[in-house]
Amino acid sequence: RIYGFDKIEPQRPEFPLNTEVKKDPEKMIRDFLSARGFFEVITFPWIENEYFEIFSLEAFWEILNPLNKEQSKLRTSLIPSLVKTLKFNHRNFNYDLAIFEIGKIYHANEEVKFLGILATGNFIKHFSLEKKWDFITFKGVIESILEKVGVNKDYKILPAKKPFLHPYLRAKIEKDGKILGYFGKIHPDIAKKLEIREEYIPFVGELNFSQLMQFKEKTLYKPFSKYPPVHRDLSLVYDEEKGNVETLLKIIKDFLGEILEELYIFDVYKGEKIGKGKISVALHLGLRHPEKSLSAEEVNTLLEDLINQLEENGYFLRK
Repeated sequence: RIYGFDKIEPQRPEFPLNTEVKKDPEKMIRDFLSARGFFEVITFPWIENEYFEIFSLEAFWEILNPLNKEQSKLRTSLIPSLVKTLKFNHRNFNYDLAIFEIGKIYHANEEVKFLGILATGNFIKHFSLEKKWDFITFKGVIESILEKVGVNKDYKILPAKKPFLHPYLRAKIEKDGKILGYFGKIHPDIAKKLEIREEYIPFVGELNFSQLMQFKEKTLYKPFSKYPPVHRDLSLVYDEEKGNVETLLKIIKDFLGEILEELYIFDVYKGEKIGKGKISVALHLGLRHPEKSLSAEEVNTLLEDLINQLEENGYFLRK
């Protein structure tokens, strides 16, 4: 005031530049699931002996002075805790449920942090609009969690062997030979023992939170190509015993590389028209070059080379 504001030279403020903003992964997952209608629960780290027997789980640690003899074993899975919460809600007439928990489970030599989720009943309720949870919808939530954490698409979803899950509705997530988790629907026999009504048998999943952090990758962004896309459809037939869709998609992705902008399956057929033991898969491909327009001749030549490579691996154009 005394020196004079008009005499002070303007200066650009200097701030420390931090391009690596670290976000708490647990909070990120909590916010992500909460925004999709899931409620977080916090349960005790021990499980009743009855649940260990019903879920065919192995216990490694026992509490020397438990408050209750039936609660003397530390849990080796979050699923029984979530199912117990489900039963409590059912007793209180809350049948539409979507919950999750981030907690520790206790193996022989270590304690590991896991993410457990459970969903049952309706997940959309607005006046007369109701939609029930199914395997595909629940799988989508699991894949969205992996994407949110930063695990790229190199992971595989394969059939799992979990005795407490439905034999035809269960899968595991594998990457680089390590199992990141599993998901599926509770086995009907287990649900019957737990007195859960058939229409409310839940979908459950468990992800190894510690391993997810090991496979976390930084998200990279790139600008949209200003050149027009080219769309093509392919219908391929392969032997059910020798091929699978996962290998088919991998061949296409590896061959086309960065110009492959879109790839999805829109039809699957199995019947007498294509022969016994054969499967027909119809695919949609969206191609776009980042630096130039693709001519029809270039696309046709590219697809011919792709089809030749597919045929070498047992995938043939449907006639």
